[in-house]
Formats: sequence, structure tokens, C-alpha cells
Amino acid sequence: MGVKATTRNRVWASLVVVAGVGLGAAAFLRAKPAPPPASVAPVAVEPPPAPPAPAPHPPGPGQSPPTTAPPPAGSEAAAPLNESVLMTRLRNVAGSNFPLAVELARAGNKRFPDSPSAPERASILIHALVAEGLGRDASAEAEYAVNHYPDSAWVQEIERFTGAHRHRNLILTDGGVIQAR
Repeated sequence: MGVKATTRNRVWASLVVVAGVGLGAAAFLRAKPAPPPASVAPVAVEPPPAPPAPAPHPPGPGQSPPTTAPPPAGSEAAAPLNESVLMTRLRNVAGSNFPLAVELARAGNKRFPDSPSAPERASILIHALVAEGLGRDASAEAEYAVNHYPDSAWVQEIERFTGAHRHRNLILTDGGVIQAR
């Protein structure tokens, strides 16, 4: 009886996992971008002098590749902006100008990779990539974001939108119980 019960538990656990993956994929394909939170009124601020460049850190898996050339001269992302101005512009174009949203978000990620606004910027980038039909790039960005900013409310939104979840070391015991290693 013990062997049959264990096999049955494994079959049920496998079915639950397959159903969860299917539901997550369906939700990802049918989801529409949520509107970004209400933006803060822009404040005219002189940009501070450029701080010394931080030491580069290696990109994580799925992170936006570093841009080798600056954005085009006529582009809005080419102008040196402080982060609050960049985020205001990004929020304003997020639902209407997807190529510019991608450009601004990637420029912000390059200049301010671990700022408090980085998870929101990642969410806007993912939604813009999906809207542009770049689902594979959006999935890579989502995987990076959920693992790099695990405690952010924006990551919870990314998880709901894409189905991406943090990498955890989990095992299924013979008794059908999921345990963390």
C-alpha cells in the first residue's frame, strides 16, 4: 500500500504543478498591463552635478544588456535626467509610447540600477516589452526582477502579470510534502 500511495501522491503533485504552469501561462497571455500608480506632480529641480561613476557590477541573468552606444541625440532618453524627472517622464509615456518607455526604462536601469524606483521601472519595462510583442525579452526581465528585488510590491505585480517567480530550492518528499532546502 505504501508504494501505491507514494506513486499516487507523486502523480497528484505532478498534475497540480502542470495545472499551475498552465494557469500561469494562460494568465500571462491574457493579462493586460495595469496602469502605473498615480504619478507625483513634477517639480522643477536643477539636476545635481554628475556623481562619480559607481563601480560596475556584473549583470544578473536576464538583466538588460549594457548599452554600448548612447541613445540617439534626438531621443528623450539622451538628455541627462535626475531619477525623479526620468521616472515622471517614464510614467507619462508608459501606456502610450512603448518604444520610448523601453528606452527610458533601460536608460534608468543603467544609471540607477538599485535605486528604490528600480522595481517600478522594471515593471514598466516589462509591460512595454509585452506591448511591443517582445515576450521573450519581457520574460527575461521579469525573471531578473523577481529575483533581484524579492521584497518589492512591484515584484508582486510582476509575478501576477508574467507568472515569473523567485528561484527557490524546493523538494517534494515521499509523503507528498513540499519542503525548502
